[in-house]
Amino acid sequence: MWLGRLLNRKPKADSLGARGEKAAADYLRRTLGMKILARNVLCPGGELDIVALDGEDLVFIEVRTRSGELTGPPEKTINRDKKRFLRRAARSYMARRGLTHLNPRFDVVAVIWPKDSKPEIRHHRSAFSPR
Repeated sequence: MWLGRLLNRKPKADSLGARGEKAAADYLRRTLGMKILARNVLCPGGELDIVALDGEDLVFIEVRTRSGELTGPPEKTINRDKKRFLRRAARSYMARRGLTHLNPRFDVVAVIWPKDSKPEIRHHRSAFSPR
């Protein structure tokens, strides 16, 4: 996916990952009342999947979508390097947009979407610390 973005190509809107991110954004907005500020924000080294406002919290949401859990829960695939990237990207996002007065928060949304079935969405609020 990163190579496609480097070459200025957009991921297919019907890909499992894209559908999972859309389902996650819809869930966060409709069910939890978050205001979605941005999706797929490109940063050096990767992207921020979803940026949302939840009260005084600026929430950076990492979405992990899988068709099943044969290899384990998707939310457990966020390693130390990914967390480090997300923290750095969040600081940059906040500074560039003058949002440093807000509290950063890192949530994870796991989407399990078996073929020919409805998705299961699991939201993990404050999944890891901002430091």
